[in-house]
Amino acid sequence: MTALFKILMLFTVSLNFAWAQTPALKADALKLWEKRDVAESLSEAIKKFEELHKAAPTDTEYLVYLTRGHLLMGDYHVDNKDDKLKQFEKAFSYGDKALETNSEYAARIKKNDEVKHAVKALGVNEVPQMYWTAASLGKFAKANGILASLKYKNKILALISRVEDLKPDYFFGAVDRYWGSYYAAIPSLAGKDLKKSKKHFEKSLTMAPEYLGTKVLKAEIYSVEKDDKNEFKTLLNEVISDSKYDSHPELGPENRMEKIKAKKVLDNQGEYF
Repeated sequence: MTALFKILMLFTVSLNFAWAQTPALKADALKLWEKRDVAESLSEAIKKFEELHKAAPTDTEYLVYLTRGHLLMGDYHVDNKDDKLKQFEKAFSYGDKALETNSEYAARIKKNDEVKHAVKALGVNEVPQMYWTAASLGKFAKANGILASLKYKNKILALISRVEDLKPDYFFGAVDRYWGSYYAAIPSLAGKDLKKSKKHFEKSLTMAPEYLGTKVLKAEIYSVEKDDKNEFKTLLNEVISDSKYDSHPELGPENRMEKIKAKKVLDNQGEYF
């Protein structure tokens, strides 16, 4: 038996062993993911999805979980600004990897095409990659200040607009939730429009009342910009007292985290008005 043959045999055995472990590893990761409202469970889930990603670097399912996982970690489970930025940066880094598994999109980006044109290469199957990358970039930009917001604005808008074109009802009214925030948060010179903001928030809430995060976001952004303390308190108290969706099969963990966030925001209302 030659040395080369031995190496090939060892490589084959190792590869087969890795693939044999994948279903069990994925099952473990998904089980931990179900408890993503617990920081330790989410952290362990991320580690397992990282292992799965290493075994299958172009599998977008794992990349999307990693994008969402780091976004959730930064948004809900860490308080320090630097730690939040690190989590959001990891999130959109994985999101970009997921987007660039589309060779045409990757080629356009490499040629420095405008992102609003490059996203046209992305299809409906890539909506999760687009949305979670945009969401991660948005969180990073907001936490990092005005310069980051300006730097990433075009990319975020291009990705959200493409999601809107392909699947406007994605993730429980996410597109309208985004536009609701956008039109309330941008400066007046850039097109702030509280009427449009309200319309989009109401559409998102009508589409998916089970997602409590929409009310929290509306309170934090729209109600604050409108200078409406009563609406601010009403929305947050509605979230805190709502137990109907705590065990929602897809949104239970997010809703439980949003209830905690709503209480924090309400307790610190002096920072908003």
